[in-house]
Amino acid sequence: MNGSAPSSPVRWNTAAGFGVYVLVLTAAYYYNLTFVQLGLTEFGLEQLGLSMESVAVAMGLLAVATLAVTLVSGRLMDRYGLGRNLPLKYRVLFGALLLQSVLTFALDLVASFAGFLVWILLCAVLLGGAIPFAFSLLLDLVPAGMRGYAAGAVTACAFALAVLVPFEWTVGNFAPAAVAVLAPAVALLGVLSVSPGVLDAGPTGQRSGRAGRSGLLRAPVVVGVVLLFGAFFVDSLGFVRIIETPAYVDSAWQSSDYPTRLLLAVTHVAGGVGAGVIYARFRHLWLFLAAFVLFATAQFLYAYDIALGGPPILETGLPLVYVLAVSSYTTVTFALWPDLATPETVGTYTAVGVGVGGWLATFTSTALALGSDRGQLGLDVHLTVVGSISVLFLLLTVSLWYLTAPARTSAREPSEP
Repeated sequence: MNGSAPSSPVRWNTAAGFGVYVLVLTAAYYYNLTFVQLGLTEFGLEQLGLSMESVAVAMGLLAVATLAVTLVSGRLMDRYGLGRNLPLKYRVLFGALLLQSVLTFALDLVASFAGFLVWILLCAVLLGGAIPFAFSLLLDLVPAGMRGYAAGAVTACAFALAVLVPFEWTVGNFAPAAVAVLAPAVALLGVLSVSPGVLDAGPTGQRSGRAGRSGLLRAPVVVGVVLLFGAFFVDSLGFVRIIETPAYVDSAWQSSDYPTRLLLAVTHVAGGVGAGVIYARFRHLWLFLAAFVLFATAQFLYAYDIALGGPPILETGLPLVYVLAVSSYTTVTFALWPDLATPETVGTYTAVGVGVGGWLATFTSTALALGSDRGQLGLDVHLTVVGSISVLFLLLTVSLWYLTAPARTSAREPSEP
């Protein structure tokens, strides 16, 4: 009886921490997926009447500024030992998300390109400053064995929401939807900022993750950054051109057909859950392997369909293949950096992993895709090139798999899966 008494508080503490992490990261990533990546571009083109080149400059500024602020924020977080200060993380994130909500509504006041650039810089400061604090919550709130499931849950929820809300992708719909999703996270963080223990969602006491089991820190981080850069790169490089093709609009996120959007959302949920299970039970390289196989398959089949005309099933099936690929590497994005780090290094690891592996790759590839479109390179040729790059990263993944495989310590101790 006495031995089982603490089990209920422990379970509640774990569940509360899991829930706080998933809610906050889902809201933040949804905001980035919809308002930042889609809404700002639409605002610049339609509301301000800017050219595509001007919007590309503004988004490039956003990428570079956010990357710089993220690296500085992560370094300062480690230098001053903030990785162990959970109440401070709550306060920083509460302030950042509250100001981001205000800034979102303030976008309507912007009436010039110069004003747009100022708004972009303010947004970059808030985003970049918050990223290390948000991602590092995984280390504080979720036990090591459950981090894959938490990351998969964030992936599933954020992408499913992004597919369904807002249903009509117009400039006026992005801001209210983004703030509505941020609002519960802001309210929760406000409560936790004042009383961090109100939900008993404090430190789990299980800080060691993959770094603690493998004994390797630097090699897995370098491998993760390189492969994540590749995944973000081939995703955006192909997707930016695909969603601009009228023949594929009705089978993608912008579809006006509700069942199609619902199917994509369900597939995102299934992909996130499945990726979370794989991350939790096996090496994360399985997810990179799956992502590059799925990306290459989809990109080559798109090229085949464009050039030669494939069966109708491709139009419906290929977006689902893309969805599963995205779910695979996005789950790694959320879980790997805090899982490899300690409270003393989590800021730097997260800043480098998310900033370089994510932001830099996404906006570099987006710029190249826009250049490919402007240069009138055929979509089938473009996607063949992207598929080939996916295959190269697939081969790199296999090579790194063997180079970084942990050695068996004895005949009776299996290596890390």
